[in-house]
Amino acid sequence: MLQALVPCLNAQLRVGRIEGEPVGCVITSGVTVAVTVILNTMILVKLACAVLFDWAFSLQLRKITKHFTRGTSTRVPHVLVTVTCYNESEQALRNTLDSIALTNYARTRKLLLIVADGDVASNADARTTASILLGMVRPLDTSVPRAQPYMAIGEGPRAFNAATVTRGTYTSSNGISVACILVTKVGTSFERTSRQPKPGNRGKRDSQLIVMRWLRSMLMNDHLTPLEFELSRAATQLTCVHPDELEYVLMVDADTELDIESVPRLVAAMERDTRIMGLCGETRVANKRDSWVTRIQVYEYYISHHLSKAFESLWGGVTCLPGCCSMFRVYARKHGARVPLLVAPDVMRAYSTRETHTLHAKNLLELGEDRFLTTVLLRAFPTRKLIYVPRAVCRTTVPREFSELVAQRRRWINSTIHNLLELVLVRDLCGTFCCSMQFLVLMDLLGNAVLPASVAFCYYLVGAACMGQAVAVPLVLMALAFVLQGAMIVVTTQRIGYIYWMVIYILALPVWNFIMPVYAFWRFDDFSWGRSSTHADDNDTRAFITADERLALEPIPLKRWKDWMRDNKSK
Repeated sequence: MLQALVPCLNAQLRVGRIEGEPVGCVITSGVTVAVTVILNTMILVKLACAVLFDWAFSLQLRKITKHFTRGTSTRVPHVLVTVTCYNESEQALRNTLDSIALTNYARTRKLLLIVADGDVASNADARTTASILLGMVRPLDTSVPRAQPYMAIGEGPRAFNAATVTRGTYTSSNGISVACILVTKVGTSFERTSRQPKPGNRGKRDSQLIVMRWLRSMLMNDHLTPLEFELSRAATQLTCVHPDELEYVLMVDADTELDIESVPRLVAAMERDTRIMGLCGETRVANKRDSWVTRIQVYEYYISHHLSKAFESLWGGVTCLPGCCSMFRVYARKHGARVPLLVAPDVMRAYSTRETHTLHAKNLLELGEDRFLTTVLLRAFPTRKLIYVPRAVCRTTVPREFSELVAQRRRWINSTIHNLLELVLVRDLCGTFCCSMQFLVLMDLLGNAVLPASVAFCYYLVGAACMGQAVAVPLVLMALAFVLQGAMIVVTTQRIGYIYWMVIYILALPVWNFIMPVYAFWRFDDFSWGRSSTHADDNDTRAFITADERLALEPIPLKRWKDWMRDNKSK
């Protein structure tokens, strides 16, 4: 009956048909095509530059790496490999430490330093991660190490902590031994005796700062705390060199496995260009077939390195050196002197700050240590380089459950937005105007902010095409971007199997570009990852500190290296 009314309504209400296409539609179509062409041109340029960097840099680096793997290099610098642990299982820890021991780099030039972040139960059994590590390291001294006090980066009473130092060797499953120092954060006496949850736990940034402060004090011949002296004495006994000879620091997560040639490649890149102050390798997914959640992450990891980081490396400003595997230059040599880089005063001051009273500061400091450290380095030394090294491969374990992935990406996305806001204000980065690192950071910031809108735009184009509208050109250009990525896969990896992972990634684009950004933006004030444990009141010093420790907060003894050695000759 309603269909019968259509001719009647047309006859009564229809006036005529507009000749041609309305001006508004023409403008909208033109803008749509123009924006799509610009975006695809940028993608094409990034793809071409990324492929060129991957091919050219790998070719140059291959020749230098051979000198380190074959032992023909006249200079083999000392490398400090730090592993920060929290609640990893014994198998995960052994896989990581074995991969470090097996790297094709001189064992006498490699020192392993493990930091256990508190007495925290492992996620696999009832034992704590610290006890598992103590069972893996063969100590040189059988006596029980004394807990040494130090100032942590916690707030209120959590600013006070203590740690033990165990020096010895770690032996891999195939019998290769490497010098090893184990630092265990044990917490205050009150934490240990009153069964406080996670005693000694202060977070990954605090673990990194233990190492960085120690290296800074040794490099500048500054006063040492008791903990720093124990680290210096252990390093000297194990390597037979002064700790200020440790020129490079390789930071590795406890769930990451290094490829056998990863360390030589990273060191070769550092030796090739003295302007490089930090670099990272290629991170791949170790558990790619565990679930559909791990499958959708394989290509995302690939494209973030071979496209984003490779393109940023051409400008010398990778905006995020991942915490799973990154190497830093402790100091640079200039006119016979040593200029601090990783441990420079500006870097140490910014990275060790406790001021988190604003939303911006909390997102910077509590959600992503790796990206914030990269931001601090670029801000302090904008004319130096942070790059990505192809073929320096490591493999990390990624979240298996969707809830874990969403929580992880919420932290990463929010940290990315706030760190890019910091970098876009740095004026001395490489380049000028549109051909500058600062402009690229701005484009990256805008791109992250409009990700949900880009997904909605894609679905609009698909719907418009189904309704017969002339949107074929934007759709073809968008499809061309993925075709070019497939070509990049063939050129950079020579592994056609990555096409399969790319298809899975394309099917999961609504998850990556809509669900996760929207959830992250909605939870901008969620800092649950920042605090490793919950506690009562940061202003109540009785919650973690005894009366004796409260009196000892200020007078932690500080002495220079020679004074500590004179007072400890008999020990």
